Amino acid sequence: MALDLTLPPDHGPPLEHDPELAEIVSDALDVVSNPTDLIVTALALMAALIIGVLATRKLKLMLGHHRPVVRTLVEYLCTPLLMLLTLGLLSLFGGTLDNPLIGLAGTLLILFVIIRVFGMVVELLFRPTMLLKIMLRLVTVVSWLALVFGVFKDRSKLIAQMYSAKLEFGGIALSSEGVLRGLVVGVVIAIVALWGDKAVTNLLRRSRTLQPNFVLALSRIFSVAVWIGATAVIFSISGINLTALAAFSGALGIGLGLGLQRLAASYISGLIVLFEQSVRVGDNIATNNIVGRVTRMTVRYTMIRTRDGVEAIVPNDSLTSNVIVNQSWSDRNLRLVCGILVKGDADLAVARKLFVDAMAAQDRVLQQPPPHMYITGVNDKGIQLDGHFWISDPENGQHNVISDIYDATLTAFRKNGIGLVAQ
Repeated sequence: MALDLTLPPDHGPPLEHDPELAEIVSDALDVVSNPTDLIVTALALMAALIIGVLATRKLKLMLGHHRPVVRTLVEYLCTPLLMLLTLGLLSLFGGTLDNPLIGLAGTLLILFVIIRVFGMVVELLFRPTMLLKIMLRLVTVVSWLALVFGVFKDRSKLIAQMYSAKLEFGGIALSSEGVLRGLVVGVVIAIVALWGDKAVTNLLRRSRTLQPNFVLALSRIFSVAVWIGATAVIFSISGINLTALAAFSGALGIGLGLGLQRLAASYISGLIVLFEQSVRVGDNIATNNIVGRVTRMTVRYTMIRTRDGVEAIVPNDSLTSNVIVNQSWSDRNLRLVCGILVKGDADLAVARKLFVDAMAAQDRVLQQPPPHMYITGVNDKGIQLDGHFWISDPENGQHNVISDIYDATLTAFRKNGIGLVAQ
């Protein structure tokens, strides 16, 4: 159901239902017909604007960036308030400077201050991003200009035509007034939606009961829901028929879906992976010939840091459609194997003890379960000895600990006269 923000019939054009405002505008237009009064009034307004802008700039330089709240107050209100003060002081001189056009300018500046106060409150409460902050300040000016044009639209056919202009395409009707209303309200809604999105995300991250995967998935789902709702409200306020828009979006969605189906599959797969927790940040996994530690997960992709120090970005749909070897699923312990081929006449009891002692001497090798050595092959070349051991920190490397074991074993074999078979 569309949200109708239009005024009821008894609140029509301001000049028809506000005799006092109509009289002020009429007297002001009489001043415009007098060239001398018009020039003097224009100079007074220009002087007030210059004084306001220069004083505001001076205050901003004095404040710097150490008092952001006061700086925001100055940026929003200093110039219009100084212009009002300047016009009030000039009108005290009487004569040409005390005319209805100056009074109308003061009334419009008061309205501008009211609009700017609203924008300032929104910025201080919700702390938007820099882009939204610039848009909010621009919207306050646009809103005021629209209000000024609204005051004069009964006196100008051009302004009246601008207000009543409409555009239709694809069953969607747009009016200039609706677009303006959507722009003004839409920026505020976008700021509030962004603030709500960040607030809920931070709240989920501070939770001690939710797993990181759940936090990421829930925050993304909430973010999508918030922005869909905000977009629907903005369209409704703009006077866009959501039914017609839905039909247009459906046709567009089919075309985009065919080209972006892989991207959509990655997002859906990402939610599945996050909720199932089949892969978590910190896990050591192997998939698609990529072996490494998961360092980051998003809804679209998973980042894996390989043993070579390379960051591999894997789309999430490949994690749901391919076999994943998760070396950290139940715990972080990982079993490794290193083998040595000794001569057939070697003393196997001594070789076994030296091999096991070399594995147990390494700091990263777990003592429980203890390292073992097995004879895995006997042939005319020699005897194959394989050492099995466990580590609990595979993210710190696997080849390095195997290399240290080989180095210690070879040193011990040479001291005890155990020969190796040349490959």
